[in-house]
Amino acid sequence: GGEENEAKGQYSSVSGGEENEARGYSSSILGGAAAFADGEYSSISGGKHNKGQGKYSSVSGGDGNEAKGLFASVSGGQYNKGTGLYSSVSGGKRDVGRGDS
Repeated sequence: GGEENEAKGQYSSVSGGEENEARGYSSSILGGAAAFADGEYSSISGGKHNKGQGKYSSVSGGDGNEAKGLFASVSGGQYNKGTGLYSSVSGGKRDVGRGDS
């Protein structure tokens, strides 16, 4: 659904929104705009300009958030980053979750 979405990764999916790309193996994007799910099994639920780059990472929404670490999650807010193993950022602005090292 949506416009200009691409599911490029094997078993990946994009359900809606616009200009989203699911590139990682079994990655998914539910909706939103200009999102990239690059990590294996990564997911993005919505928002805009979000990136799921870590394996098993997730971004629930917001704007400009990045989940880069293994099992990292960013729930919302703006310009937040989950960079470390098991890192989590629940919201706010420009926060970094470094997780377990």
